[in-house]
Amino acid sequence: MTLLLMVVIATTGARAAEIDIPPPGKPKELSVYVNQPNCQRWTDDCVNCARGASGEAPTCSNIGVACQPKAIRCTAADIPQGEPQKK
Repeated sequence: MTLLLMVVIATTGARAAEIDIPPPGKPKELSVYVNQPNCQRWTDDCVNCARGASGEAPTCSNIGVACQPKAIRCTAADIPQGEPQKK
């Protein structure tokens, strides 16, 4: 009897539950990587970013291994193209 039970279990195999698993969502953008308004370059003292030219995505450096991010601050204000620089 035990042998018959073992044969039945061995031939049927284990089956996984048939459930729909939704695909993973798009990861949320980290705030330092988001284009900061009115700012040409910005940093959180771990990552440095610069606005891309002509509406391109900003380019950012890689974060260091043991870096502790701080508040995001602007290091170069954006100067609109249509206005002359003030001295």
